[in-house]
Amino acid sequence: MVKESMRALEVACLLWGGLVSFAADGDEAKVLWTGKDDAADAVEVTCDTGVELKTTDGKTVVEVAADAGKWPGLFIRPRDGGVWDLSPWGGVKMEMTNSGTKPVAVRLRADNNGDWRKEPWNTEGATLNPGETRMLKVAFGYQWGFKSGYPLDSSKVSGVRVFLSGKSDEVRRLVLGKLQVAGRHGEKPAADPSNAYVKPKDGVLADAPFTVSVDRRGAEVPIRPKARGWNLGDWLKVTAVVRNTGTNSVTPRLFVSSKGGRATARGVKAIAPGEQAKVEASFLPLKPWHVKGDAKDVKPSGGTKFTSQWVGAVTFGAVEETGRYEVLSVRAEDIIADVPDWVGTRPPVEGNWHQTLKEEFNDGKLNKTIWTTYAGNPWDKRTHFTTNNLHFADGKAILRYEKKTGPINDDPTKGTTDYASVLLSTFDHWTQRYGYFEARMKLPRAAGVWPAFWMMPDRGRNVKDRKSTYGDGMEFDIMEHQTSWGPHRFNIACHWDGYGKDHRSMVTSGIYLPADKEGYITVGLLWLPGVFAIYGNGAELGRWESTRISSAPSHLYFYLVSGGWANAPLDDSQLPADFVVDWCRVWQRDDLK
Repeated sequence: MVKESMRALEVACLLWGGLVSFAADGDEAKVLWTGKDDAADAVEVTCDTGVELKTTDGKTVVEVAADAGKWPGLFIRPRDGGVWDLSPWGGVKMEMTNSGTKPVAVRLRADNNGDWRKEPWNTEGATLNPGETRMLKVAFGYQWGFKSGYPLDSSKVSGVRVFLSGKSDEVRRLVLGKLQVAGRHGEKPAADPSNAYVKPKDGVLADAPFTVSVDRRGAEVPIRPKARGWNLGDWLKVTAVVRNTGTNSVTPRLFVSSKGGRATARGVKAIAPGEQAKVEASFLPLKPWHVKGDAKDVKPSGGTKFTSQWVGAVTFGAVEETGRYEVLSVRAEDIIADVPDWVGTRPPVEGNWHQTLKEEFNDGKLNKTIWTTYAGNPWDKRTHFTTNNLHFADGKAILRYEKKTGPINDDPTKGTTDYASVLLSTFDHWTQRYGYFEARMKLPRAAGVWPAFWMMPDRGRNVKDRKSTYGDGMEFDIMEHQTSWGPHRFNIACHWDGYGKDHRSMVTSGIYLPADKEGYITVGLLWLPGVFAIYGNGAELGRWESTRISSAPSHLYFYLVSGGWANAPLDDSQLPADFVVDWCRVWQRDDLK
């Protein structure tokens, strides 16, 4: 985010300090800001550099200069640093019109203190075409498509931010309507069925048989659901059984289209008249992702941008100019991993290695010489960690997430939350610089939870600012999962130079990995000088090569919280949810320390 509030534009004459309340009845009482210099508005508006607020033909217009930065916008706040008590309502809304000549990505955000890095916030966004008008709504407790988000305290809303996403080479203009409160307290935002991505029953995507007739090269026959699209997150490929009903050989084409990219059938051969064949489009990438260099927010090559939970269509065609075939079935299917026997016994690369950590969880209790279960929770701000949610069974550690009120870190003096989970960390107990770090895990299926296997540079207990740059350290996200993606996809990332304005990252979320026959995935990090490489079930999934890669001793984490940047709303009816860790093993190469 850009630095907020560079230049102030005062909009109101009436000053109210402290807590600003609004009656729950009456349309006029529900308006926070009219959008004009109105004495009835107890607000001030502050604009970022390059952003101006104007009145044109009686309309409130936000004009954003071409050089205004990546996140230009304005804040609408109660005057004199007060807060709004909006607890009787479910959210805020504002009508916006793009009066410019190009599409603009707009955002509306409600805050608890104006700094998104420090306190909860809820946001929604939309892309407006030139001339398009949209009512943008933010529901308290939800964000990004009304998914479960940070638990904003609606009784202490410090302000609402309107801003644009991305840079532009020309001036952008928005016409703003009134800022209003909307809905009832605690109500869930209604989902639009036509805008939903549905899971097909048993993976079946269409009634079959049906005929695909191609009369020219490149002709396409798409199939789509009645809803917006399919959620195929539970599967890893689309399979079609086809029979050539034409008079000449035909080579079928099949691809699956998602928000991010395509999954295309590979190695399809020509089918003679009357013959039958199976055509498969796998979601797994053709080759691992690969990144070189130290550029800001580096982007990987290879890998995939396919998003299996957001599939819009499955399309058939033929390589030949003409052809005719019958589709006997088309369905989404899973892939079961065939994990090599050596996985878990050694690193996946050659070298002289020795094992430094072998945590099998066979004792049925926590090894307190290695692990701690307590930490602060900046991630979802509604979950407390407790050792009561760590269980052991059959040589496995079970991190359980459930709705259960209790004290933070089992300390009654630190307050309580309504959701309980547990964290495993080697902080202040065990660290290592470089090596191979691997775990066998089973991911939870409940909507809205967020398991991860990751590492942080260890600076000890005496560091006052844990959000500092950590020097040459990095956050390593080895496996970070959002359950809305389905059980086969996860995110990996490196974060460095702190979490503020100097923050940098290398992130890719298109990591697909089949589970073994017992439902487990085995994921590892190969960390060498200048190398960050992720392995899944013994095979390389991707790597980043850079002189910037961390050289700081680091500790391990397993955690399970709720929410996340891309998750579905938390569904209490699906709890408890378990993140199961079978084992965690670490090796060190003999020539490294």
